[in-house]
Amino acid sequence: MNLTFSLIYNPGIIEKESNNFSHLAFMEVPEMYDGNFIKWKEMPTLVMLKQVENYMKETHLARGQKHVKFVFPQDKKIPDALVAYLMEQRYDIGLLEMYAIDPKTFPTDVSSSAHVQFITEETLEAYCNIHYEEAKQWGESYALSKRELLKKDFRDQCKQQIIALVDGEIIGSVDIVVHEQTAEIDNFFVLPAFQRQGIGSKIQQFVMQQYADKTVILVADGEDTPKDMYVKQGYHFIGFQYNALKAEIK
Repeated sequence: MNLTFSLIYNPGIIEKESNNFSHLAFMEVPEMYDGNFIKWKEMPTLVMLKQVENYMKETHLARGQKHVKFVFPQDKKIPDALVAYLMEQRYDIGLLEMYAIDPKTFPTDVSSSAHVQFITEETLEAYCNIHYEEAKQWGESYALSKRELLKKDFRDQCKQQIIALVDGEIIGSVDIVVHEQTAEIDNFFVLPAFQRQGIGSKIQQFVMQQYADKTVILVADGEDTPKDMYVKQGYHFIGFQYNALKAEIK
C-alpha cells in the first residue's frame, strides 16, 4: 500500500480546481484552517502564488473568513524565494510529518490506571464539552461549530471516538478515521495534568487492539516533541509536508 498524505482525512470539498491547485472549502466550519485552504499540486512560482493568494483573499473575505492557508506538495521544500515572500507577508510556516505503524508491533508493556472505551450516548456531551473548552482559544464561533461537528461525527460509522477516563472523568481522547486499509489517529489529546503518566500510550494500545487488521497512520507537528515518542513506539516515518498560514487577512 502506498502511504501518502492523500490518505489523511480532510473535511473540505473541492470548490475550485486547476492544473496547479485545488481549493478546498468546509463551510460547515468556515473558521477551520484544516478544512479551508489551497492545496498545491505542484510547487508554485512566486507569481503564481501571489495570483492564487489574491483569489483566496477575495473569496474568503467575501464570506467573512479571515485566513489564507497554503498546503504544499508532499516531500518538497518550499523554495527560498517563496519562503522570503511568505515571511515578509507574516505567514506562519509549518511542517507536518506522517507516520505509520503495524498495530501488532506496538509495545504491550503499557501501564496506566486509565480506563479506555468508545464514546457512548452517556459520555458524548462531556466529550464534546472538553473539546469545546479547548477550542475556545480560537474563538467562540469556532468552538461551538467544533462541538456540533463532533456530535455529528458520533453518528458517522467511518469515525470512531475514544475516551480515557480516570475516576469517571474524561482526561483524554482520540478520534479514529476508519478507511479500508488504514485507521487514522486524529484529535489526540491528554489533559495537561495527566500527561507523562502513560495515558497516551494506553489510548494508543486500545486503538491498536481495535484496528489490528489495518495500518495505523497519523500526522505530527514536525517541530513538536511527540513525534519522538511515536518513533520510540515503533512508528516509521512516511513523509513531510509544509504549509503556510496567515490567520488574519484584510
